[in-house]
Parts: sequence; C-alpha cells; structure tokens
Amino acid sequence: MITPYEEALELVLRETETLPKEKVQLWDALGRVLAQKVFADRDSPAFDNSAMDGYGVRAEDLETLPARLKVLGEVAAGGYWQGTLERGYAIKIFTGAPIPKGVDAVVPVEFVKAEGDEIIIEKAFKKGANIRLKGEEVKAGELLLKPGTKLRGYEIGILAFANKVFVEVYQRPRIAILSTGDEIREPGEPIEKPSQIRSSNNHLIYARSLEEGCQVYQLGILPDREEAIREALKGIEDYHIFITTGGVSAGDKDLVQMLVKEMGFEVIFHKLRIKPAKPVLFAKKGKSLFFGLPGNPVSCALAFDLFVKPAIVKMQGREDHKPPVYRAGLLKDFSRKDAERREFVRARLIKEGGRLYCDYSTKTQSHMLTSYLSADCYMVVYEGVKEIKKGEEVDVTPFYW
Repeated sequence: MITPYEEALELVLRETETLPKEKVQLWDALGRVLAQKVFADRDSPAFDNSAMDGYGVRAEDLETLPARLKVLGEVAAGGYWQGTLERGYAIKIFTGAPIPKGVDAVVPVEFVKAEGDEIIIEKAFKKGANIRLKGEEVKAGELLLKPGTKLRGYEIGILAFANKVFVEVYQRPRIAILSTGDEIREPGEPIEKPSQIRSSNNHLIYARSLEEGCQVYQLGILPDREEAIREALKGIEDYHIFITTGGVSAGDKDLVQMLVKEMGFEVIFHKLRIKPAKPVLFAKKGKSLFFGLPGNPVSCALAFDLFVKPAIVKMQGREDHKPPVYRAGLLKDFSRKDAERREFVRARLIKEGGRLYCDYSTKTQSHMLTSYLSADCYMVVYEGVKEIKKGEEVDVTPFYW
C-alpha cells in the first residue's frame, strides 16, 4: 500500500510521544524546549528611571524659554538622591538612575547648556519625557514564557531577568544514525572504483538532528551484510529514534526493509505517494521509532524534514510540530510529465513589497544534493497538477520552523 503524505504525517505524529521533563542550569538551556510557565518576579522597570543622560526637571519650569535652572547635584544608575526637587532647580541624572521626587521630565544633555552651577534649556519637554515608568514593560506576576517555547539567546536573557537559575525543559531525543551500502566511502577514504560514492546522508542527518536539539549517535556505515545490519538493529530500544539510510527499496541488496519485518518491528507504513522519497519505511519497536530513509541524498534529506523532524519537534514538547505552509507567487513556469504523486521541489522564498515569491531549483532529481545550496523551502506540487504558470500562487513549506 502506498500512503499519501497527510496520512503518513498523521501516523508519525500519532506514534510519537512527548518526552519527560528535566531540570537544567540556565547556561545549559540554550536550544532546549521549555517545559514550564515562567512569570515575572518583579515589575520592569522596577522603579521610575531615566531613559537618557541629562537633567531631571519639573516640566512647568520649561513653560517660559529659555529656562535657567540651578543644579543641585547628580544621581547615577544604582544611586539615589534624597529630597524633593523644587521649582527653579534641576538635578543631573544618568541613564537608568532612579527618578527623584519632584522630577517629572528629563532633558537630554544635548539640549542643555551648562554655565557654572546653572543650566540653560531652550526647548520645552512635557511631563513624562524620557522617563521609564515602573512596570511599563512587565508587571510582577505577568506570564513571560509558555511551555513549548524553544529557547534562543533572547529567551535565555528573559529567564535570567526572571531570576531563573534552573529551568525545566523537555528531554532531548536520543537519535541513532546508520548508513548501509557496499558502495559508500567516508570523506577522506580513497575512491577506488567508479561505482563508489562519498557518504553524505549520515553526515547530513547527523547535522540536521543536532540542529534540532537532539543527542545524536553516529553508528557509521555498514556493508550490505545481513548479520551486521541485524546486529545493529538489535539496539533500537536504546534510542528514541533509530534512522537508517539506504536499503529500503525493493532490490536484492535492500536488506533493511526485510530485516525490520523479520525482527518483529511494527511496520506502520512503507512507500509514500510523494516525489522524491517514495520508499520511506516507518516502524516502531516498543516505544522507539524507526525511520528507514532512502539512499538518494535529496530523498533522504526531504524525508527527514517532512517526517523525522515533526517527530523530533513533538518529542520536545513543541505544539508547532507540523511543517507550516505559506502562499507565494511563482517566479517562473513549472511543468512535469508525471502528476501521480505529490512533489516537493527545492525552492527559495523571496520577500518583496510585502509579498512572498517562490523561485524553484531546476535541479529536481533525487540525487542532486546541490539543489539545497540556494534553497530554504519546498515548493509543493499537488497530485494531478502538471503545470503551474508564472504568477500563480503555490504552497511552500520552509526547511526551518
């Protein structure tokens, strides 16, 4: 049975369970997914303070210009000025310093002329000018971050602001990657026969898994030998996800798909109605997920993006586990002969004049890994569609979300 794209994605997500939570130190939380609500523990700003280096004044003193005011002193960030500012006076103040009583405006230093212990101001400023008010950004108890938030550097700063030394996050998925094939050679190994090829799939999937915040275990390359592959597959339950590349088509050397069934894996689907990546195999053993990805590099990369990544995202507690879809205007005509399968074409999104446009790669074959070099999304060509004209809108799904 050949499974349609939407059905296959739903099956993957149905079998994927969110991982347990754990606590990590703040500086180890980058790239992790938050598993708790985070609230502000105080107002921000915590007190009225100056947004500028300048002079604190009473705005009513600026109603008649030029205004000549006597400077009583100064207050720096972290300092404090006691007393109440009366009419006819000013106080020198620095950015972040608390606003003294009586001050209701701050005049930036560039608008002030100093003469001894007095200043002359020739421009009026209204009440509240250049003053940050207590709690205007955030009030104590306000929700700052929700569970399911992927923690970037910005969120780490917010966690520090909220006084979080330890952070509750979802566990990182453990992922094993195994490539099979007599013809594959690692980078640095000599190519001795024209039929031998460089390994790229295991390195690509390894890197993409790291990008998605996983603990990744590279199991290397195995020859097309039944016992070697069988022995490696026995370890599937040590990982949340076990990925193989190659060996899932219908040839005599495609041993992975045969061994998975023979070893008691529960096969959920095998073969998809998509192009490329038709021979994807998805199975399960215990709570561990198994993805048998095709050997062609583009098929392998696309299958990871469309099926493995959503499982990884869901495991880490994110709600946005389905690949998003946007609409974009096509920049050049597209045509194909076979419209039986849904096709995912490597493409580039361009934003211009408030609109999105799509420019697809002409390198459409499944061995052409260089088609990813200038791409950042897949253009979706639906079943039954043989041609799309320039200017028509197409669906696109980004590589990263």
